[in-house]
Amino acid sequence: MLQSLLIFLFYTAIFLFILYRCTKQKSFVLNFKETSFIFLIKIIAGCFYGYFFLHYYGGDDTWMYHNESLKEYALLKADPIHFFINDIFTHGYTTNQFKTIFNSSDSFAKNLEYTILIKLLAIFDLFSGGRYYVNVIFYDVIVFWGCYYLFKTFVLKYPEKRFFWLTFIFCLPPLLFWTSGLRKDGICFAIICGLIYQLYFLFERKISAKHVAFAMLLFTILFLLRNYIALVFIPLFIAYAISKKFAAKTWLVYLIVFAITIAGFFITAFISDSYNLPQKMADRQQSFLELKGNSYLPIDTLNGNFNSYVKVLPQALDHVFIRPYPLEAKGILYIFSFLDVVFFFLVFVRIIFKSGTNFKRLINDPFVLSLITIALFNYVIIGYTVPFLGAIVRYKASFEIFFILIFIVLQKTKINPLFKFRQL
Repeated sequence: MLQSLLIFLFYTAIFLFILYRCTKQKSFVLNFKETSFIFLIKIIAGCFYGYFFLHYYGGDDTWMYHNESLKEYALLKADPIHFFINDIFTHGYTTNQFKTIFNSSDSFAKNLEYTILIKLLAIFDLFSGGRYYVNVIFYDVIVFWGCYYLFKTFVLKYPEKRFFWLTFIFCLPPLLFWTSGLRKDGICFAIICGLIYQLYFLFERKISAKHVAFAMLLFTILFLLRNYIALVFIPLFIAYAISKKFAAKTWLVYLIVFAITIAGFFITAFISDSYNLPQKMADRQQSFLELKGNSYLPIDTLNGNFNSYVKVLPQALDHVFIRPYPLEAKGILYIFSFLDVVFFFLVFVRIIFKSGTNFKRLINDPFVLSLITIALFNYVIIGYTVPFLGAIVRYKASFEIFFILIFIVLQKTKINPLFKFRQL
């Protein structure tokens, strides 16, 4: 126990020192006091996440990933070459794996989502000696940088609201909790933030080979982890690029591009069974429906055709925007989820009815429209495919932040009376 604590403190001190050195750079937009506070908060949240699910939920997936990583850790020590080849460059599938990229099962691409995380945790085990809570430090270093680059993007674009960005990006409770534990969610969120940063620089600052290369790399990693999130960025980049040429019609550009995208989504049903995206999403929903859970939400079944998507849409939106209902909030996680929904709609209503809300920014700023697109499309995908409230709450936490940030962007610099914050 004492040895684990000393190792934990040692790595915490090492990374704090590295972050201290980073804060000495002129381009770094946080001071060391802010940086150390944020990093320590993330570590505490990550450790609490692991402890909570171990002692109250019997371990959950986060501990399953950890236990699987210990097996890979043993393989890494015994046969490093096999560690980096096994399950990555070799597989035992008999079908053409290029045709199973969007499959929900029997797919190398799908299994790679878990392989990447478990292999990463196994590498962490090499330094931590297989200690879960020490691995949290390494993991949250990655997530921290994602949050940092999202914060930096907003500070560069809207510097007058720095305190709000600092508060919500790093300390919004659902985001902090769900992205700090050892799961894919935090890494995916960090990559999404990195892509947003590259998006901003490519179109708002200047195009450079470095930013193009980083954008392509991040997109590839995100596609390997969660391809449906990555695919949203393709029309997003197209819409952003076109809108810079037709600035007066930004909202129309986004409307046309994403109308074409939705049409293209359903057209794939007539091209190939392997890339029939409406059916693949229906299969993904079916794979969730076959699971068992205490927070199941009834939902009609998608069958791959347009009519079924129209029919299920109200249920999908209800699940991601409104649930849990007050009487469904049984248990500490659901109570906090209910309070989060209340908070979300209080802020939304405040924005809608407060005088001086800058709605022109909503329709004319491609950056704002891009964030809305990321959040809205992923909310809808989650609503369509995930029928369990517990999973919905976890998945949507990574995208709720973008709605919150946009609500703040639309307001004047003056402090919103709903929040008694002090502007720095």
